[in-house]
Amino acid sequence: MVSRHRLSRLLGLICLAASGAASAAAKPIYHWSAGPNLPAPVQEIYPAVVQGNIYVAGGLAQDGEAISISDDVFVLKDKPTWQHTVSLPEPRHHAMLVNYRETLWLFGGFINSARGQWTNTDAVMSLNLQKNQWEKQTPMPKLVSETVAINLAGKIHVIGGRTVKGKVNGRWHDHTDTDWHGVFDPKADVWTTAASMPTPRNSACAVAYDDKIHVIGGRQVDGGNVDRHEVYDPADDSWKTLPRLPQEQAGIACVVYRHGIFVFGGEHFIDGGDVFSDVWRYDLHRKNWSKVSVMPLPRHGLGAVLADDKVWLIGGAAKAGAKATSDTVSQLTSLQ
Repeated sequence: MVSRHRLSRLLGLICLAASGAASAAAKPIYHWSAGPNLPAPVQEIYPAVVQGNIYVAGGLAQDGEAISISDDVFVLKDKPTWQHTVSLPEPRHHAMLVNYRETLWLFGGFINSARGQWTNTDAVMSLNLQKNQWEKQTPMPKLVSETVAINLAGKIHVIGGRTVKGKVNGRWHDHTDTDWHGVFDPKADVWTTAASMPTPRNSACAVAYDDKIHVIGGRQVDGGNVDRHEVYDPADDSWKTLPRLPQEQAGIACVVYRHGIFVFGGEHFIDGGDVFSDVWRYDLHRKNWSKVSVMPLPRHGLGAVLADDKVWLIGGAAKAGAKATSDTVSQLTSLQ
């Protein structure tokens, strides 16, 4: 038999171990820090990393009661502060930036016109730093903005977003969701089409992993936010549905980091609207979602990139819509 003294000692050791385990479990595995603020508040941006430098182009902010659209292009190089570089040919928001062979490319976006600030475009441009100018490239076969664009195996996939639904173009309600899936080969200068995305939507986010493209969340013009998670496999030109995002979120940003897809931010317009603060991680091996952190400043319309083994969250807005546009840059680092 175990003596009362020894039993008491064993129980004490067990409690101590349990307490230590609980303390270890309580330790955060992700660390937040502040990065260098943008030169100006901006939202509805889709940044990219080219030659190790982070680029942000265009976007919008609220100027009093009006919305102002930006033609600014900012770059974060080796210096600790953002710099202005070659401005866009005209102000533009919701334009996708993509790294193609270490050159910055831009797809779509809304510009000003006589009808309004939501004039959808088929624009494709690349930044020629030697000539210090943006150069027009072969346009998209479709007017598409607020889409997702991914460079996969040397071809750029432009998927979903909003396109014009009739003959007019310039206001938010002139558009509808599309399931269009265009594929651009910059080397051959040719556009083709691939299998349509199962769920037409805009304001989603997308990443490439293991030679496939994941499209997550988003919203529909007449249907609100969605939680869909669909993956495209170019090997057989097919789509498959994966476990859904735990919340219906739009205006989000995502990156692949440490064997997971991290999803940040977003907004909704229920009961006056708000932004989401939870950080979701999709485990690419276990194929499930979990909440892993909370954003220090929740916002939507932000950009997210991976650089220096950190996730950089750039700009966005702290309230639903165009209000409370931010110049904040946050960094998320794994402690494991």
